[in-house]
Amino acid sequence: MSRLNSRPARLSRIASSLLLTLGGLLTLSACSEGSGEANDSAQQTPPTMEVVAAISQPVAAWHTYTTRLESPQRVQLRPRVSGEVEEVLFTEGSQVSAGTPLVRLDQRPFKAEVERLEADVARFKAELANARSESGRAASLVKRNLISREEADSRSTNATGLNAQLKGAIAQLERARLNLDYATIRAPIDGRLSNARITRGNTVQAGESVLTTLVETRQLDAYIDISELTWNKDFAHVTAEDHLPVELQLAGQEDFPFHGELDFIDNSVDIDTGTLRIGTTFNADDPALRPGAFARLRIASPEIRDAVLIPERAIGTDLDRQFVLVVDENDTLAYRGISTGPRFGPLRAVTDGLAAGDRVLAAGPAKAGPGMPISPKLVDIKDGGALKSLAARVSRLQGEQAARQLNQDNDQKAATLAEADRQAAGGRS
Repeated sequence: MSRLNSRPARLSRIASSLLLTLGGLLTLSACSEGSGEANDSAQQTPPTMEVVAAISQPVAAWHTYTTRLESPQRVQLRPRVSGEVEEVLFTEGSQVSAGTPLVRLDQRPFKAEVERLEADVARFKAELANARSESGRAASLVKRNLISREEADSRSTNATGLNAQLKGAIAQLERARLNLDYATIRAPIDGRLSNARITRGNTVQAGESVLTTLVETRQLDAYIDISELTWNKDFAHVTAEDHLPVELQLAGQEDFPFHGELDFIDNSVDIDTGTLRIGTTFNADDPALRPGAFARLRIASPEIRDAVLIPERAIGTDLDRQFVLVVDENDTLAYRGISTGPRFGPLRAVTDGLAAGDRVLAAGPAKAGPGMPISPKLVDIKDGGALKSLAARVSRLQGEQAARQLNQDNDQKAATLAEADRQAAGGRS
């Protein structure tokens, strides 16, 4: 009887378990469907991304090259006479003026030679005076037949020989005085000295021993070799008289703080390299400018033109082509191939493929792709002052071009007036 009573109880527990399991499955299914709907909803919300509008700005193309600064004058100081160093008079690394005494040799041998030759000159002068007196008397005596013609000629020849000896002694004396002066080695130019290569007591040889090096530092030259193709494309009609602006940057500097002008264009193209050497001179007022310093030099193209600018980081590379992701009217990213020009700080000029006002993905294609819908957030171009600097450079270029044009116009007017005056003067005559 107990078995019959327990069977319905077990069936009841099994049924309850089945109902609980079925309910759990239904609950899980409902949760899964709810989660999928939430994910679908999230995927349908476009991500917010920063975009920038391409801008148009007047620019001048700058061509950048590497170079080293050179001193226009560099002298290896060598003695012009041999002797023993008596005193080193300069401070290493100091700035000196032309004519400043730098090294003094032992002057005693040179003074002795001067004194010896001074005595020779005095002796020859006395002997010559006596010989001329004898020659004069002989000329008077020969007229009265008191001495022979041969004797008179001999006295005249003796005076002539003594005169030649006197001239030779005077020349030797001048040379000895020069050697005495050369015993004090002086700075031949204004400039800055290197370290001393000799010390007191050393013997130096004329024209051989290097005492120190002296370089001019008031001005420094910088030369670059520009390709014939680039020159013909951007500078074909430029002459040194145009004084194109040139800017210089030293190693470790971010800007180009030193300004100069193009003042040298070589007279021919190097047939081996296909390059043309050009150069500029910088005033070396800043002590950072030193001969031999590595520098980057950039020269401005004379033509100023409008350019479309975007951040460099917005540009992607697809094999051998550059592109950007533009935002279309539906706020969807689209692939756009572009051609680029020179770089201006963090900005890059786009020569083809973009127009001013086109919206471009600011961060580039690293985290997005074509066809992706976004919620665009328009931001200003983060140029780090590049646009302001660029505008200032263009303004400076325009001002310099206007000044050069004004000078040329004034010169032309002056030449025309001078020619008119000349013709008027010719007509009156």
